[in-house]
Amino acid sequence: MVDVGVSDKITGRGLKNTFRFGPGYGVIADFAVNNLVTINKAAGNPAKTVMIVHEESLFGTGTAGLLSKKLPEHGFEVVEVIKHANPTRDFTNIVLKVKQNNPDLIIPANYYNEYVLFARTLRQQKVQPKGIYSVLGGAASSFKFLKEFPDAAQYIMDCNHWYNPKNEGALALRKKTEEKGLFYTYEVFLAYTAVKFVADAMERAGSADRDAVIAALASSTWSDHIMPYGPTKIVDGQNTGAQPVNTQILGDNIEVIFPKEFAGADPVFPMPA
Repeated sequence: MVDVGVSDKITGRGLKNTFRFGPGYGVIADFAVNNLVTINKAAGNPAKTVMIVHEESLFGTGTAGLLSKKLPEHGFEVVEVIKHANPTRDFTNIVLKVKQNNPDLIIPANYYNEYVLFARTLRQQKVQPKGIYSVLGGAASSFKFLKEFPDAAQYIMDCNHWYNPKNEGALALRKKTEEKGLFYTYEVFLAYTAVKFVADAMERAGSADRDAVIAALASSTWSDHIMPYGPTKIVDGQNTGAQPVNTQILGDNIEVIFPKEFAGADPVFPMPA
């Protein structure tokens, strides 16, 4: 049972006992690009050029590769794709290159520490794109980032795993998490959901027998969860009812801006100077 893992190789190898309840990055990339087109169109299409800055592992490289193919299909010019090492302790040279190219959109795909440093360096160097639009941004949907560096975090958009902000169970889990002094990260609500998904299958199987549980997982239509998903439907180990959402850091909160049925705010785009 995979709680957090976006590589589509996880469910693409024909393993009958492997299941992922959340979406993979193929679905996430499609969702991200389609919603970016919608956001841009609603604002009068101000964004035409893009730079992608990504970390070197499968996560960043795979995401950048998908976006580099999909964005031009929707009229965006990808002016440059920059890969960086993990860890990277100084983003000055990368940010100066971004500043020189002056893209309308910056798309980071990196883990928390590098994401925060990159965003802070963009602010320090007074780089002012029309938008920072993340896909699986390591800090873009992070309450820790918002709390510690609110100025650098403001108006950043993300397409990522998120909970259903209109679900009472999701809000109760957030409150319980924060009361323990923890941040409500996707590791928390995705791990919680994965355990509940397995528990539901075991209850329906009426047994801890592995074949019975695997069959129950494969046939699941579980809907009593806290995620902004459609009906659970497992195809080749993947929940095809899973979807990411778009978030944006606005004020002192992270708001869902897409899909509309889960949204608490409209997108603010382009970013105010």
